[in-house]
Amino acid sequence: MPRQTLDREIHHLQDEVLLLGSMVEQAMLGAIDTLKRRDLEGARRVYREDEQINEKRYAIENRVLILFATQQPIAHDLRLLAAILEVITELERMGDYAKGIAKICLLMGNEPPVKPLIDIPKMGEIVVSMLHRAVGAFVAHDAETARKIPLEDDQVDALYTRVYHDL
Repeated sequence: MPRQTLDREIHHLQDEVLLLGSMVEQAMLGAIDTLKRRDLEGARRVYREDEQINEKRYAIENRVLILFATQQPIAHDLRLLAAILEVITELERMGDYAKGIAKICLLMGNEPPVKPLIDIPKMGEIVVSMLHRAVGAFVAHDAETARKIPLEDDQVDALYTRVYHDL
């Protein structure tokens, strides 16, 4: 009976990781959109909604810790639960980046951009695609897809370097 409980809880946690990933994905898309459109109200919304991402992360973390304490997971389950802790920490950090983009939008206010926003939205598209596929690969236990995704990070780094030097 306890094994069924653990399996059910792990399945629920994976669903919660998917939900958190979706929240972060929406935050990133929203933050970049607000920056492109200079939507100050949208930027305020993205900024405020970061608290929901933080709360979801801590709720998942709490559930994982309760499972550690009450279900005595075996090696495979321990590795999965530890990975969930790592994934949610990184997702929450990405949510903080979205909040940071929204903050920049608010700080810029109605000032015209120094340079047209071309590379930053392109960076955002790549990052959101990577995020979406990475969370999906994690939940599906698709190691092959997961190994390929970090190779795309060079594109993001190149765009970042270009924006940094241009500005």
